[in-house]
Amino acid sequence: MDFQKSKLFLDKLNREFARLSKDPDNVVRLDIDIMASYVRDLYDALYDSPVAPAPVAVKSEPAPRREPVPEPAPPPVKEPEIIAVIPEIPENKPVKEKKEASVPHPAPIVSTAYTSEKIEVMDAETEALFEEKVAKELSDRLSELPIADLKKAIALNDKLLYTRELFGGQGTAFDTAISDINGMGSFADAQNYMVKQCVKRFEWNDPKRIEIAKGFIRLVRRRFK
Repeated sequence: MDFQKSKLFLDKLNREFARLSKDPDNVVRLDIDIMASYVRDLYDALYDSPVAPAPVAVKSEPAPRREPVPEPAPPPVKEPEIIAVIPEIPENKPVKEKKEASVPHPAPIVSTAYTSEKIEVMDAETEALFEEKVAKELSDRLSELPIADLKKAIALNDKLLYTRELFGGQGTAFDTAISDINGMGSFADAQNYMVKQCVKRFEWNDPKRIEIAKGFIRLVRRRFK
């Protein structure tokens, strides 16, 4: 049993329960999913180091003493030869790349191609969301390492948080945005997409969402480093 992790998840459960108790009439399914994820984390922490049952002493009579019989030495084993086979590529014949077919995502957000040449006009508040700060501490630099896939980089708890606070609780809107941004070629294109499709529509400039929005934008920026 990991006491430190168990206490951490118990505290999370208590805080979330206290928050829901203040407004029980407005509890949605997403809040219940968050509570359930904390319960699963607590369960894993409780059973992280299972306690083995105490061994039962069994009284047995000593076995009769036998003289050791030397075993014959095993014959030497000849290791098989490994031959590497390198496929030949015909000269002067370009290899065609296999293109994956794009799959449409039915979602409330309209998937539109944005290029760096089409710059969306931003007000001062929106520009502040996309402001990039220079990392000075080692921990900050480590948190800005590049990532290859946004879908794999976002944990379940963060996905629930972003869906609830930045996409109006619409799971399809979140999935569509992540899929579209993943397929873009630069951060400028992703920034235009978020300004056009997300910032005003889901009120990212609301004071209670600003820090969450900045964290999501930093994650998107790492996708294109």
